[in-house]
Amino acid sequence: MNADVEPRRQPLGRLIVGTGIAWMMLGMVVMPAGVSFNPGKAYQASLILLLYLPALYLGFSQRARVWRQLWPLPAFRLFLLLLAWALLSLLWGGLSRPGDEVGRLLSVLAFVLGWHACTADEAPRIRTLLLAAGLAIAVCAAFYCVKFLITPIQDGRIIGEGTIATANYAAALMGVVALWLSQLDIHERQWSVLRYAAIMVLLVFVGLTQTRNIWLALSISILLMPLWQPGRRYRALALAALLLALAGMLWQWALLTERGTSLRPELFMQSLQLIARHPLLGQGQGVPFNLVVYGQPYTHTHNVLTQMAVELGLPGLGLLLALWALVGWQGWRHRQAMQGRLVLALWVYASVALQFDMPQLLDSPRPGWLLVWLPFALSLGLAWRERTAERTTPIQ
Repeated sequence: MNADVEPRRQPLGRLIVGTGIAWMMLGMVVMPAGVSFNPGKAYQASLILLLYLPALYLGFSQRARVWRQLWPLPAFRLFLLLLAWALLSLLWGGLSRPGDEVGRLLSVLAFVLGWHACTADEAPRIRTLLLAAGLAIAVCAAFYCVKFLITPIQDGRIIGEGTIATANYAAALMGVVALWLSQLDIHERQWSVLRYAAIMVLLVFVGLTQTRNIWLALSISILLMPLWQPGRRYRALALAALLLALAGMLWQWALLTERGTSLRPELFMQSLQLIARHPLLGQGQGVPFNLVVYGQPYTHTHNVLTQMAVELGLPGLGLLLALWALVGWQGWRHRQAMQGRLVLALWVYASVALQFDMPQLLDSPRPGWLLVWLPFALSLGLAWRERTAERTTPIQ
């Protein structure tokens, strides 16, 4: 039997990695965080045991079966080039502890390998994993909503704990969970009811964050959903979302405009100045920098494209754009499958949301992982399944 399609011989390993992935998602919501909402030490230690080490083991065991499955895929090779370029940039970054960045890059690689080792584009496993994680996070969202109503926050914007103890990051995470729940194929009535109840709770949470870019990202995703979700139900949902968005703009126009542009144009212009200093090599992966706008320092550019160009120069930006284009194309080509619809929904959402915040991609687990590395890992599964179907007879 071909090694690419041989049955899984490590059910315990897959279970551990699946548990680790689910905990990675849930831990962002409940575990204490460090400075600047970085994952805390306890959370990171748990991921080393439940996700990183098991994922790397599965990735290179059985004569590196998982690695050999992914290696021929163009998107995976681009991904490795991006990691290699980030690793190489440590040579000129001058960090005092470059090993920390190496560990972060390995954690991203471990997640991608672990996702494929655990799910391998098997729709039932993907559905079970994302449904379980989504429902658990929705319970946390409900708790934070009740807590917020009992003890309102001074600025009126709901937040969570840990890596989502800021309104923007909290909104981004809850929004992406609501989206992936909406795309799952669930036929059992009780689970479908729970799914829609969870989506409603998550959307209420997003509304209470007053995070405009996430509102925009969700609105565009829902409006475009009929392109990959055929049927009257999704056309009606898109129309309802459009009418709701227009009504919200008219009703809460002051809320939409009172914070202005949140300094995004000023941050963008300062980012361009940093890029112009090191356009080819960038400053180096993880090298700290400050953008000072009206006397207030900011430690990142609030835009994924400029952040990548600042850190890894134009080559890093080019690799990211090529990688992201392949993810979207893979989702579009497989839009008839649940996995393809998941990729497309998350791809559209992330393409909008990451223009305004959460630009740290090659970093420790945080909400941006679910916007970028989750759809990327899903797209690799689609590409692998397609390649396997071309070379072998599908497993019966």
